Amino acid sequence: MRTLVVSDLHLGARTGVDLLRRPAARAALLERVDGADRLVLLGDTLELRHGPVREALAAARPVLEAVDRPGAKRVDDDVGAALRGAA
Repeated sequence: MRTLVVSDLHLGARTGVDLLRRPAARAALLERVDGADRLVLLGDTLELRHGPVREALAAARPVLEAVDRPGAKRVDDDVGAALRGAA
């Protein structure tokens, strides 16, 4: 099983410094995701210092949807539910 571990994405930064807004960076990540059996988003996935959680989630949604795969098991579904409740 191939595992891809990605950290410090800081998705949703109001300053626009999150690299995955750039098409070339996003394409590079998606290429690697396609070659992995499992994706681990390890720490600082969302940038929560710049505003409300709902804004960070909205800005991060295109990237998170792009890395989603049909039938993927979401280990942290409870965390996602908690975040939606906080938004």
